[in-house]
Amino acid sequence: MKKNLLSVAVKGAISLTAAAVMVPAMPAFAQDGAQMVEEVVVTGSRIKRTNFDEAAQVVSMDRQDIEALGNLMISDTLRSTPLNSLGSFNERSGSSAQSNSTVDLRGLGSQRSLVMINGRRMPGSPNLGAASINLNMIPMTAVERIDILADGASAVYGSDAVAGVVNLVMRENFEGLEFTTRRGERSNDDGIEESFGFVTGITGERGNITFAAEYNRRDPIFDGDRDYTAAWIRDNGDGRLDAYLDTDGWSYYGKTIEIYDPSTGYYDIQAANSCGDDSTFMETGAAAFGEPDGTLCAYPYANISANKAELNRANTFLSGNYQISDEVEFFANALFSKVDSFGRYAPPAAPWNDMPADYADVPFDIDGLLADGSITEGNYEVNGYYRWTNIGPRDNYVTDTQYDLTLGFRGDLANGMSYETYAQRGRYESKEFGKYYLSYPGLDYVMASGIDPFSPEGAAAMRASTSQDNFTAMSKVYGHLQFDAGNWLGAGETIVLTGAEAYSIEYANQYDAASEAGLVGGSSGNSAAGERDVAAAFAEAIIPVTDQIEVNAAVRYDSYSDFGSNVAPSLSATYNVTDTLTLRARAGKGFRAPALDELYGPSAFSAEDATDPTSGLSRQWDTYYSTNEDLDAETSTSLSFGGNWAFADGWNLDVGFWNVEVEDVILQPSTQEIFWARAGGVELDPASGIWISGTGAQTEVFSQTTNAGILDVSGVDIKLDGVIDTEFGQFSAGGLISQQLSYEKDAYYLGPVQDVSTFNLYPDMRAQAVFGWSLGMHAVDLTVDYIAAHDEFTKVSGSGSLSKTGEDLDDWTTLNLAYRLSTDSFGSIKVGARNLTNEDPVMDKDGKYARDHYNLYDATGRMVYAEYTMSF
Repeated sequence: MKKNLLSVAVKGAISLTAAAVMVPAMPAFAQDGAQMVEEVVVTGSRIKRTNFDEAAQVVSMDRQDIEALGNLMISDTLRSTPLNSLGSFNERSGSSAQSNSTVDLRGLGSQRSLVMINGRRMPGSPNLGAASINLNMIPMTAVERIDILADGASAVYGSDAVAGVVNLVMRENFEGLEFTTRRGERSNDDGIEESFGFVTGITGERGNITFAAEYNRRDPIFDGDRDYTAAWIRDNGDGRLDAYLDTDGWSYYGKTIEIYDPSTGYYDIQAANSCGDDSTFMETGAAAFGEPDGTLCAYPYANISANKAELNRANTFLSGNYQISDEVEFFANALFSKVDSFGRYAPPAAPWNDMPADYADVPFDIDGLLADGSITEGNYEVNGYYRWTNIGPRDNYVTDTQYDLTLGFRGDLANGMSYETYAQRGRYESKEFGKYYLSYPGLDYVMASGIDPFSPEGAAAMRASTSQDNFTAMSKVYGHLQFDAGNWLGAGETIVLTGAEAYSIEYANQYDAASEAGLVGGSSGNSAAGERDVAAAFAEAIIPVTDQIEVNAAVRYDSYSDFGSNVAPSLSATYNVTDTLTLRARAGKGFRAPALDELYGPSAFSAEDATDPTSGLSRQWDTYYSTNEDLDAETSTSLSFGGNWAFADGWNLDVGFWNVEVEDVILQPSTQEIFWARAGGVELDPASGIWISGTGAQTEVFSQTTNAGILDVSGVDIKLDGVIDTEFGQFSAGGLISQQLSYEKDAYYLGPVQDVSTFNLYPDMRAQAVFGWSLGMHAVDLTVDYIAAHDEFTKVSGSGSLSKTGEDLDDWTTLNLAYRLSTDSFGSIKVGARNLTNEDPVMDKDGKYARDHYNLYDATGRMVYAEYTMSF
């Protein structure tokens, strides 16, 4: 049945194309000498027309706007938009997706924010579960315009458009040659960025080919190169240094040894005997483990690790079109990208389970403990938590390659008819190679051979390499037919579009056999794979109601091979009150299919930072993540209304209210959320895959993907743009404010629903203002980015809900400034600085640049750059 649905959709798409192409040519309405007006497609609708009023707020950035921001990559531009409300993931060392970058509209999640190229979705990154596009694979040189529709659009585009759509409109019909080169240097370290790109095109009598390519490189940022990410120690005043309570960037995975006997309940944890032999390590108290008399041998991992991963990008994009006849145009788009990234972690942190009790490092009096009955022979175990520094720092090298090819036909026919059909094939491969991990079979060999595991000989025998081979592949066919359907209400021609598409997605995440078997310390994960087929049919109509009112209705049916079907409708309207004032409203239903990694992804281990409200302990906790093949789709409802007012010549004000509600939210609770759930009285059932095992230092946390809870988010966007011409030059100003009114969600897993807007990491406002001045050859651009303050800490209150301390973290304002000198003969030179005043990121309540802050605040600091552009 699933295959039949796919077959029907494929045949439907082909039939639509054939019907459109076979329609007999008829006389065009335009008379000789009449002015031809180009028809266009706007983001949020597939209908092509000459005149339109958008029924939803679309924020557009053209090529000039993009260049004014002074960013190196398109991912930087999208992360800085105020519509990326709560920040988004960016290239990060220490992550399984270290080369990836995403956009997260409205703070609803990158998997609910659909990114398209020329209105078409691409294969998602396999390291993001094939659900989100890696923006770093897209060449900035090739982007002509960015349209952001931050409103539900599932009725037009299908799954994942719950929060909205980012449509990257690529350059086409370009003629000539333009190249740009850039170099920048960071103020806070010796890191650089450099870039070279060009776009060229050839136009003939019947077609055009445009080709764009770019190479750029950005150095990594090491934690040790920033005061706020380097390892530090601060006595809280009690005269005792306790790891995690008085330190940051230090781990008890250094030379720490514990002894435990489950038959007697005896437990102790102490620093290894050799802890003081190396000044790199430090003996601290173990109060964070609930062991006031215990000690830890901590290691400063933050002095070795990288924060941002290094990127080396080579990306290309080709667009072409050829007019075969008056009714048939052939078009092609091809993307090919390759990104190499480098990330560094500290040396492998790996447990040495059941280590020999007579090993020289063991600090316990084993004979004495046996004699007094504290432990019993055959029942106790000694475990070491070691940082295997002699093996070396773990270096991870990832190569991502992606291609996407689209071939199709489109054309305009008589009597308002037009068509488009295409076939698309894309593949994304990610290959990861890791060096300097711990081989447990090597450790066994070393111990059996009487070799000191911390000697050079021991290190050589224990070094392991890791690998991952991941991919996502997508095949798709699409077709639609647009036609005039008559003057239904006497106010103008109704335009109807109907079509179908079908696509299949394959996903695989393959770990090396040793890591999958648990034989490698500092690496873990299980291989996984999945696939799905999707068949969809859709229709859309634009209906003039009066001379001033127009209605747009859309509906889409999707059938998924792995979880079922969905129908998503939407209805919108525009009202042209006057020539300068337009009102709009939009409502719709949406959905998000479970991502393939949420259904079939690999299990993984991580040591997560969290605070247990029950015990008050704050440290790293062993956490095990798993997936769930029984997930259902999320469903959503979106509503928006607003208006656009051209209140003066060259000035425009747009105000919009929006609300998005998501039900059956797919989530994987964090370690902190699971602790909050337990403290809030939630009964954690092991059968659900979400629970806590053990107590004290033996605590382990388990988390599984599940459908639970809601998201209900609302806000107001205000956009202002204008230009003033004076004898002193042209002055321009543009600004976007996104004010969050509420962000209601489950406080934690199965917890009460509450508004967490302004809570920790939930700022209620982001804004961006862009000011420009130009006169003759000279131009200046100034961008101001603002993130509002939010509370410094969130905790579970006595009522079981989350509460705030009432003390806010700082707001964050950064400036980007650039000057450009343009000449006709010698090109243009641009010099500028991003983060002109070198603002540090906002720290958490403990003065730390915590991992949770990485999405919101950038640690790059000031970047001064020079850029040269020449056109022929």
